[in-house]
Amino acid sequence: MPKYRNHNTGDEVEYDHPNRRLEMLPNWERLDGDEEPEPVDPSSVLDRPQAAPGTAPTDPDSPQAAKEREYKEQQDEAGDPPAKSASKDAWVEYAEARAVSDEERAEIPSLTKDMLIAKYGENPAA
Repeated sequence: MPKYRNHNTGDEVEYDHPNRRLEMLPNWERLDGDEEPEPVDPSSVLDRPQAAPGTAPTDPDSPQAAKEREYKEQQDEAGDPPAKSASKDAWVEYAEARAVSDEERAEIPSLTKDMLIAKYGENPAA
């Protein structure tokens, strides 16, 4: 009965017949008889920092991290959105404080109050 071991996790499985799939995968090794398995690879996927699906950790010293910190500070400085009953001028001022580009700032005065509320008031963290 062939026995296989995963280098990354240390998992061992046994089959009645050789498993072609496991034999092709680089992280699985076939153990013959009383053979001692190699030690688990310390750089395995399980030892890496985990992030939410679809995101990757950002190096804190990278230019991207600096941009993210600057953006967060800008959003924090903008404060909470005005009340929905506030004037359009109040919403324009708030939206301009949250805008991240000159193009976005140029568009703000042409938006209706309802559009400003939808874009900047419903979910300011997004």
